[in-house]
Amino acid sequence: MNPEILEVVDEMFRRELQVPEINPRAPLVDYGLDSIRSISLIVEMEARFDCRISDEQAVSMQTLHDVVDQVTASLTVRVRQGDSEA
Repeated sequence: MNPEILEVVDEMFRRELQVPEINPRAPLVDYGLDSIRSISLIVEMEARFDCRISDEQAVSMQTLHDVVDQVTASLTVRVRQGDSEA
C-alpha cells in the first residue's frame, strides 16, 4: 500500500464522511459511505490523481486499503500506457 496515496485518500474520506479516523481494513460502509458519497469521492480521486476508475473497480473498493490499491493500480496502468506512447 502506497503511504503517500493512503495519506491523501484517508484525508479525503475522513473529510467526506466526517469521521476523525478510518481503519484502512474496515468496511467503508461502517463509516457511513453510501453510493452518492462514493461517486463524489471517485470523481475527486480521478481529478486529484489524474486516473480513471471504472464502475466495476469502484464496486470492488470496500475498504480504504482497497481504494489505495485501486488508485495505485490505475496510476501504474496510466504510466505504462504513457511509456508505450512515447
